[in-house]
Amino acid sequence: MKKLIPTALFLFAASHLIQAAEDPVAQQLFMAAEQQANVFHHNASPFELNIDFFVQMNVPAGGHLTLKWESDNRWWRKIVMGEFQQTDIRNGDKLYISRNLGFTPVRIRELPSLLQFAQHSDELQVNKAKHRVDHGVEMTCLHVERKNARDGAHELCVNSASLEILSDEWKVAPDGKRRQQYSDYFEFRGHRYPRKLELFVNGIKAITANVNSLATASLDKALLVPPKGAIERRQCSDMKYAAPVKTPDPIYPKSASENRLMGDTVVSMTVLADGSVGNIQLIGSATHSMDEATLQTLKSWKFKPATCGAEPVVSDIEVVVSFRLQ
Repeated sequence: MKKLIPTALFLFAASHLIQAAEDPVAQQLFMAAEQQANVFHHNASPFELNIDFFVQMNVPAGGHLTLKWESDNRWWRKIVMGEFQQTDIRNGDKLYISRNLGFTPVRIRELPSLLQFAQHSDELQVNKAKHRVDHGVEMTCLHVERKNARDGAHELCVNSASLEILSDEWKVAPDGKRRQQYSDYFEFRGHRYPRKLELFVNGIKAITANVNSLATASLDKALLVPPKGAIERRQCSDMKYAAPVKTPDPIYPKSASENRLMGDTVVSMTVLADGSVGNIQLIGSATHSMDEATLQTLKSWKFKPATCGAEPVVSDIEVVVSFRLQ
C-alpha cells in the first residue's frame, strides 16, 4: 500500500560550499571563471546596476531592479514589479527591508542570487570535469558539491575558450530541477558580466533578467538611512542560520489523499530569537486543503534560532512542504 507523506524542505538565505577540492585543475578553472564574472568582489569600486526582468508566477509580470553597490555590507537595492515595491538597505551588520506587502514574492527572492551568481570560487569542491560541444561551443562542465546540500550536486558549464560561465544546473528535493543560464557577456572594469540571465524551474522559464546598464557610480550615503517602519535584521560574517528542533509534518488532508492529489505549499516565516515562529505567509499554493494543513501546523514549529556569535537573532526562512505519493 502506498503512503501519502508530506515532507518539509527548509530554504535559508544562503548556501555554503565545501572548502576542499578533489580536482585541483577543475577548481582552478572554476575560480578563474568566477573571478572573471564577479563584479561584486571585495575591492571593487562602487557601481550601479539596472536591469529589467520578467517573472513567471500565477500571472506573468515584469519589473525593474536598481542596485547601488559599494561593498558587501554597504548597498541599496530597489525592486518594482507592478504595484509591488521593495527597498533593501545593507549598512554594516544591519539589513533593512521596506515593502508594501507582508511578504516578498518567491521569484523576487530568487532574483538577487541570480544576479550575484559568481561569488563562491574559494569555497567549492569540484569532483570532476568533462568536456563537450554544444551548438558548436566547446565547454567544460564541472561537478560541484555543496556542504549540507539539500539540492544535490551542481553541474556548472564554462566556455573553455572565454571562461564565461554558461549554465548552472542542480536538482531540488523532492523532485525538482533548476537551471540558471548566462549569455551575451560584456566587459566591465576588467571583468565580464552577462547581459542576459535566466532561471528555469523544472524546464519552465521562471525569471529572465536583462541588464540595461552597469556603470561606475558612487553611493549616496543618504540612501543608507532606513525609512520609518522598515524591517530590521542583524547580519554578520559568522552568522549561523536557524536550525529545526520541532517540526511535525502536517496531516495529509483526507480530501486530497482520496483524490490522490499532490503538490507543494511554499511558506515564508520569521524565526524569532526564542526559536518560535511568526509572520507566516503563504507564497506558493498547492491546494486549499494542503495550504491550510501546512499553515496550521507551522504555528507549532520550534527552531534553534539564528545566531551572530553567541547572540540569538531574528531571521527569515522559506519552507516548502511537499505532499507526495510514496
